[in-house]
Amino acid sequence: MTARPRPTTPARQRRPDPISQETERGLLSRSVEAVIAWLKDHVHRLMDAMRERGETVTQNIRQKFREWMDTLVDTIAQSDAGIDAVIAGIRAALTGKNPVWAAIKALVSGLSGKAKVALVLVLVLGSLLAPVLLVVLLLVLIVAALVAAVRAAAT
Repeated sequence: MTARPRPTTPARQRRPDPISQETERGLLSRSVEAVIAWLKDHVHRLMDAMRERGETVTQNIRQKFREWMDTLVDTIAQSDAGIDAVIAGIRAALTGKNPVWAAIKALVSGLSGKAKVALVLVLVLGSLLAPVLLVVLLLVLIVAALVAAVRAAAT
């Protein structure tokens, strides 16, 4: 086999057409703007849906919490537990102890069984909802960061 000699003339490279480059840039710019507009629209829809769902859930939680607190307050008002708690708090303050803790202990010990159950439910609900509220707060911050990033990219 013999090697063929290569041609000495350099191969011509085709120069890109400046008009077609501008057209491609314009198309790319318009497509990026369309994607940003689509993303903005969907983020706004998502935020509206989250806001509506959050308001509904919040109203339901408030209503249940009010019902439980009304039950607890009514039970305390009907029993002598409230008066016993005040007296225990005053007694503890006069002896140099923590009046709040003494009042809480006297209040709980003077409650009926139903009222103790309602108090436990309120405490459990509060401990369960704290992480949920934290997650909701983090989701709101993430959505706000996405909206800020989309707005920054659009300008």
